[in-house]
Amino acid sequence: MTSIPLFDCRLDASDLAALEPVLASGQLAAGPNVAGLEQDLAAYLGGGHVVALGDMTHALTLALQLAGIGPGDEVLTLAYNCLSSNTAITHAGAVPVWVDIDPEQAVMSLADCEAALTPKTRALIVYHVAGYPAPLDALRAFCDAHHLALIEDANNALGARWNGRPVGRMGDFAVFSFYANRQVNGIEGAALVCPDEATAREAQRLRRFGIDMSTFRDRFGEINPASDVPRIGMSSPLNHVNATLARHRLQSLDERLTCNRSHAAWLDQALADVDGIRCIGWSDSADPAFWVGLIRCARRDQVLTALKQQGIHCSRLHHPNDGYTGFGSLPRDLPGTRSFISEVLALPCGWWLCARDLNRIADAVRDAARLAD
Repeated sequence: MTSIPLFDCRLDASDLAALEPVLASGQLAAGPNVAGLEQDLAAYLGGGHVVALGDMTHALTLALQLAGIGPGDEVLTLAYNCLSSNTAITHAGAVPVWVDIDPEQAVMSLADCEAALTPKTRALIVYHVAGYPAPLDALRAFCDAHHLALIEDANNALGARWNGRPVGRMGDFAVFSFYANRQVNGIEGAALVCPDEATAREAQRLRRFGIDMSTFRDRFGEINPASDVPRIGMSSPLNHVNATLARHRLQSLDERLTCNRSHAAWLDQALADVDGIRCIGWSDSADPAFWVGLIRCARRDQVLTALKQQGIHCSRLHHPNDGYTGFGSLPRDLPGTRSFISEVLALPCGWWLCARDLNRIADAVRDAARLAD
């Protein structure tokens, strides 16, 4: 029996055809599709100033730095997230303050954001968990009231919407990922959405050591001694190959998202009457991108084990980051997070699935839930 993957990172014939001329050109590190991807993504989002980077951790680190976050500052963030996100806070020199999750809808708890505030709080990173949008209107108002930078960690939420607006357009900054298992597969890479053109130009300099590429080379193509680097940046430009693939995949994003949403709705209905299983709900204002389909299981580990034994890939998805001592954070009581991590299970619901796959997943969950009882 063939396995059913949680993610599908394969490239098809059209992807390979898009890459072929770039690979043959020799323009592998830099090329026109980097700027082309930035322009295409800005158009897809309906505006914004987009800067492409080599990976999402660097993009989030840069967002924090551009927002003025540094040593001594605190950043509100979910403990239920990937290290690739929360590590950026430490890279910026700040300290994460762990905020609880609402286990019913898998979104950041606004009440706990209030409780977690201190005089040192300078920013809030909202992770749109698995492509399920967080309550952006309320979080925007909260950040404005407390003079906090709002950074959307939309790394797996490209195409999701809140009140009809694209996720990534309500924060001061936003980050999307082009890692191989995201909605747009660039194998690796990320995009940083900046609030204005001047900030985007600064991000473009900082992604490449702080160099101003318009003056860095002289008329002979040599390094221009008169070109200063007033602020030292990082090395995280998106290369031309990854940008080409991501730009190509962006063209068919809406088609894939339509499949994701249809599959998630089908599974939601198919599992609605299964004892011990609850599908994650979402607000009427939210239109998720469904990186995965999230359910909660009373006996999650038994269900997870049974599905994996049948070749159905599933996962707890993230491990709470508040247990890692390297962050240097103070402990906080996070009952919603503890409840959520004990029950959450991520199921495949992506565009690569067929009707037979969906039926097999639903049948396996039903059987596993019954045996677990």
